[in-house]
Amino acid sequence: MTADTAPAIAQANLAAFFRHRADVPAPCRASPISLLTRLRRSDDPVVTFGGLPAACVPGFADGCQVELSDGVEPPFRITHPEPATARPTGSDQVLATPFLVMSQAGYPSYAGVVTHWWTGRAPAESDAAIVDLMVKLMVAFVDHERLMAVVARAEDRAATLALEAISGRTISIATGIVMHQNGLAADDAEDLLRQHARMTGRGLHQVAASVVRSGSLGVSGGPREDISIPWK
Repeated sequence: MTADTAPAIAQANLAAFFRHRADVPAPCRASPISLLTRLRRSDDPVVTFGGLPAACVPGFADGCQVELSDGVEPPFRITHPEPATARPTGSDQVLATPFLVMSQAGYPSYAGVVTHWWTGRAPAESDAAIVDLMVKLMVAFVDHERLMAVVARAEDRAATLALEAISGRTISIATGIVMHQNGLAADDAEDLLRQHARMTGRGLHQVAASVVRSGSLGVSGGPREDISIPWK
């Protein structure tokens, strides 16, 4: 299973649950899933889970609270509606769903609890199943964004290494040209390239690329630069 399919599978599972569970009230079937799919996705679980309470109220529950901690930053808590004046005192109307996500891809582990409550009824088994799927969907969103961030960093690093390799090879070839034309040792030839780069205000790689293209350190079609060759 690829990184792109994980959120899609969790989302499809949740959508299928809403479609086929006959005991789910009609207003709940479309509202929560449509809102959940529009939540902001981030490799930071606080950002992703932070939108869950507003997505659940009032279409799914009368109130929702998310508490989350990664053991590094201060604990995060968000409640909707805020203040939670309508939160019932009886435990039979409250559904708490804990979750734990272990460290992966260099990110810290995090854990928390999603709490829903209803003022006019007790939560049913279908409510617990829906919340479980909701939490799994949020985790899948975070995992996906974290994996994409790791892939992006790896691609950037690979591109940097490739450019460094090309640049190093270009400088080596240009150094060889200068050595041959001026009878210099390798270190002196590279020093001459660096001196030319300073005088012209260009980078060493740019000067080396110019030497490789033109076959000499001089400027093609014009007078040669007045460069002092290190005395041997």
